Amino acid sequence: MTARKCFIVAAGLMTAGAAHAEDVPSNAELFRMLKAQQQTISELRAELKQTKQERRAATPREAAAPTARLAGRDAVKETVALTPPAQAYAMYNKGPAVVPARSGGAYVGVFGGGGSRGGTDVSQFGTAFFPEIVGGPMAVDAKGRTSSGSVGFGGAHLGYEWSYGAYVRPALEIEGFYLAGNQPRATLVNPTDRLPEHTFDDTFPTRTTVLLANMVVGFNTPYKSITPYIGGGIGGANVSINGATSTQTDPAEPGINHFNSRPDSSAWTFAAQAKAGARFALGDSGAYLFGEYRYLYVGDVNQVFGSTAYPAHAPTSPWMTSFGGTSHHLAAGGIGFGF
Repeated sequence: MTARKCFIVAAGLMTAGAAHAEDVPSNAELFRMLKAQQQTISELRAELKQTKQERRAATPREAAAPTARLAGRDAVKETVALTPPAQAYAMYNKGPAVVPARSGGAYVGVFGGGGSRGGTDVSQFGTAFFPEIVGGPMAVDAKGRTSSGSVGFGGAHLGYEWSYGAYVRPALEIEGFYLAGNQPRATLVNPTDRLPEHTFDDTFPTRTTVLLANMVVGFNTPYKSITPYIGGGIGGANVSINGATSTQTDPAEPGINHFNSRPDSSAWTFAAQAKAGARFALGDSGAYLFGEYRYLYVGDVNQVFGSTAYPAHAPTSPWMTSFGGTSHHLAAGGIGFGF
């Protein structure tokens, strides 16, 4: 049918050319010829359009699938490219995105807990001023070791945290806490040729206030609400002893406290700690809970107690008592808030 119509158009053109060569056709004949050609061209256009539609309908649906998959893959790649590196890696690997619970800033926290205090070496120095008739002054240099025991503590910290890269969150903080617990006891022995035995039983009710400057490093994880951290700090500790006693047990002196004129003493010393724990965010409020382990070291400290002052006892010099460094193993829990 298409060939026939093309032939009609060509024949019409040839006829028109021949007629023009022989004689000029009338206006009526030209109108009829043009009308026939226009109708034929319209039919050709309609057939061409129908043929294109039939070809589209005949194409299988699967032919469009690769194109759709390619378009979807390109969209995913574009999304990953526009996403921060930590989240992009998680999206591409079908894992949870590393989204920090907070982006840094100031924070405060309060905490409390308990643990153990190790024993330490202790020495008690002084002079007992006996009259010359019984040998004169006698130097006392008794040595022993305090008992270990349990402690409780509570405190607070204030800090500021930064974000460094995708995973590390360093922070600086100032921290203070107070420790108290069962009182250390010690049996001290003074070797001397003047007595067969010279032994003391001492108690040292101790309270320690610790002030530290800490460096803490947190780590982002695939879990938005959990931030593990490690840290350490150095500072000072005020070791306070209230109501110390020193009783001589061999030879026995019942009712005599050799620190009776001043049983209280306090002194500052070095302190350091290491800690590790984790924070647990409470939603998007900025509040969080945390739990941690701490190792606290309190350095050597010298305490000075009053002299022995009883009417029936030889007077003494003030007593210098020296304590070695003390280790503490502590577990803490608390609540904080980031601004």
